[in-house]
Amino acid sequence: MPDIFAVVADPTRREILDLLLDRRARNAEASVSEIVDALGVTQPTVSKHLKVLREAGLALVREDGQHRYYTIDVRPLDALDDWLMPFIFSDDEEHGEAALGAAAFAAWADVTQPVRQAAEQARTRAAAAREAVERVANDPKPFGQSVGRRAADVVHGAKTRVQDAQGRFGRH
Repeated sequence: MPDIFAVVADPTRREILDLLLDRRARNAEASVSEIVDALGVTQPTVSKHLKVLREAGLALVREDGQHRYYTIDVRPLDALDDWLMPFIFSDDEEHGEAALGAAAFAAWADVTQPVRQAAEQARTRAAAAREAVERVANDPKPFGQSVGRRAADVVHGAKTRVQDAQGRFGRH
């Protein structure tokens, strides 16, 4: 098995891992052509890096005919985590606590940023849907009754998703 440190040392491979991690957050895979487009590098370059990531166990591939779809497997990164822990939990209380505080803040920021963005998007969509419903309610003739009912359903669904997100992640 390749040295995990050498694998993640390459910036192109880290970009691929970032892309695959983003896709995983959306329960999606990435095709080779999508990775090529996102990174702006050639297909042979992407294929070479994907091979290294597969051999390290960081990328999983699903074949569908001639197409390849990739997902990330973060378990091999445990070796990096194990190596970093002594630096985070130092015997030196002053530096150990500072490192732990910085690591905790970084982890918190990484988690809350996408949640805040999703909540803001949901609020924006809900406001736009409410505005559309009000326009339809004020003058439904051009839209017809079915559109008015559909707009009300959209607003209700958006409110439900915002409330669900607030319940899971707290209000921000």
